[in-house]
Amino acid sequence: MLDTLKIENVALIDKVVLNFDKGLNVISGETGAGKSIILDALSFVFGGRADRSLIRSGCDRMRAEAIFHNLSDKLIDFISQELNISAKDEMFLSRELDINGKNICKINGELVPVASVKKICQKLIDLHGQSEHLAILDNNYQLEIIDLFGKESEKYLSLLREKIEQIKRVEADIISLGGSESEKQNLIDLYSYQINEITQAKIGSDEFDSLNEEKKEMQQYEKINESLKSCYDLNCKNNFSNSTIDNLALSIKSMQNIANVNEHYSKLLERLNSLLIEMEDINDTVLEDIQNNVFDQDRYDFIDNRLDFIKGIFRKYGGNYQSMIDYYNTISKKLENLINSNERYQQLNSEKVKILNEIENIQLKLTEIRKISAKKLIAKLETELRTLGMPNARVDVDFSRISEPYSYSGADKVEFMFSSNLGFELKPLNKVVSGGEMSRVVLAYKIVVSDVDDIQTIIFDEIDSGLSGNVASVVAEYMARLSQKKQIIAISHLPQICAMADYNIKVEKYSDSITTHTKASILNDNNLYEEIARLMGANINERGIEISKELKEKSNNYKLKINLKY
Repeated sequence: MLDTLKIENVALIDKVVLNFDKGLNVISGETGAGKSIILDALSFVFGGRADRSLIRSGCDRMRAEAIFHNLSDKLIDFISQELNISAKDEMFLSRELDINGKNICKINGELVPVASVKKICQKLIDLHGQSEHLAILDNNYQLEIIDLFGKESEKYLSLLREKIEQIKRVEADIISLGGSESEKQNLIDLYSYQINEITQAKIGSDEFDSLNEEKKEMQQYEKINESLKSCYDLNCKNNFSNSTIDNLALSIKSMQNIANVNEHYSKLLERLNSLLIEMEDINDTVLEDIQNNVFDQDRYDFIDNRLDFIKGIFRKYGGNYQSMIDYYNTISKKLENLINSNERYQQLNSEKVKILNEIENIQLKLTEIRKISAKKLIAKLETELRTLGMPNARVDVDFSRISEPYSYSGADKVEFMFSSNLGFELKPLNKVVSGGEMSRVVLAYKIVVSDVDDIQTIIFDEIDSGLSGNVASVVAEYMARLSQKKQIIAISHLPQICAMADYNIKVEKYSDSITTHTKASILNDNNLYEEIARLMGANINERGIEISKELKEKSNNYKLKINLKY
């Protein structure tokens, strides 16, 4: 239910707050006072077209906010799943548009796309006068209502969902086996090629790291060679001064002179002798390294090419050795399953054909039930339309099949067809119905489906257009009946509808010394009688007020009667 609408800087409106109640809410006022602006603001906040020309003169942005409460569990689940936004029993919508075209939409403070707002609002409200919000024109909604109206559809929709889940599992199993015969053979060829490529590569577990180290060492050949020669020369081949070994030999000779003096010097001599032996061994090793340190260009080229080859294999199969082995093991298992899968493949295909036949039978039965439900819906709808002053109105539901082999909603696509004039062929509802006719079609439709339709708020823009006399009274009574189960917000010029309201709001335009404004106020009894008199064209005097009271009393009596009924 729509609880509050706040409008800022929209056309003549600088700031207006409208509070609505359950039942029948009627907005009235002089022509040009700003009632249509309220409808524009409603359409805007509900995700309709953003028109910068509606921004109030002298302002840089417009804004509208709508607060809903008592949301259904179904809608709360939809908001959570569709937008991942937490919603309880209240929802706060806001939308803002600036003069540069920047558009900001929020639900419960979270930024959301306009398309998402529109999708949610189509489940919240029917806004008549703005066909983009009119649920009755949506084919999916039409089908949903036919199912809810018939009641028997749910059993077959449940069976259909069950069978679709089964066939999806079977199709997933078939895909895991390679799909069709040609797809399966393609996978066998691919896996065989990949297994052969990995096998032929003969890459060792540590080969890449080992070759990489060897390549790095070969790239340092000059530096290693120079360092080894320098080390060797310093140890034993120094033309300008004693080498390290020569100096050690001289140190040993000097220590020998005092080694017999005490044990301390004797131990120092031993250590020097050990050092000399170690230095001679080191020098022999360095000399051997110098002799063996020969750069092999062929070996370097082999390592370079082999590393490039291994990198290419790794890139194709996971990025490193372990990933390559894991992939090899996986596709080896898959290849084995594919080669041995013929029997399982045939079994699954037979199961798929069987389930498809079952789905087709369920869909045919569902179509049959829907056509029966549609006929009942049409009969009741045409009866209500005749009462609403459309004696020649004809309605039908056109059934066609969707292109997909199966769908959770069945194989049917429906289109509501309509003609209001005798001798004219039926055409899609949204292409032939006029604004005034559409309001009455929707009013009749909502009465017929009120027990099964989840949409709780219906907004009518001047439903009284072209109506007068008895039909106007009937429309008011219909709205009162519908308001027993739905929240109705109606912009109206009819005194009958205004008198039937549970909650009256008057929109007025006024000017100060600078600019023009629009305001909205709740009507109390005295103001309400004056407004009813104005709408009746009566003078605002004692007699006019008396006539208004009579109409209001008559309306209250009718509401009392239907209250007892409902």
